[in-house]
Amino acid sequence: MTAEAIRVARTDATGNTVLEVEIYGSTHVLDWPPGKKLLDVLLDAGIDAPYVCRESACATCICSVKSGQTRMLMNESLIDSEVADGFTLACQTLPESDRVQIFFDG
Repeated sequence: MTAEAIRVARTDATGNTVLEVEIYGSTHVLDWPPGKKLLDVLLDAGIDAPYVCRESACATCICSVKSGQTRMLMNESLIDSEVADGFTLACQTLPESDRVQIFFDG
């Protein structure tokens, strides 16, 4: 399968993070409001992102942070070495920097 790339380009004048989403050969540009989880931003935009539980228990929404900083609100499934290697859960991820690049291997 192809990798799904999500890029946070910059923070806009409203305080939202601008999200550039490349998934299944299409690119989408979205606003990522502060405090809104990555998975919710994608689903609200009609993007068929992988997920099951939305509670951090199943790891279906696992993705890797390639650049920038994010924060997980809760983590019930990733081990410390996975987090250290840049993996995160889209259902629990918030942006912490102006630019973030995330890939889903789906």
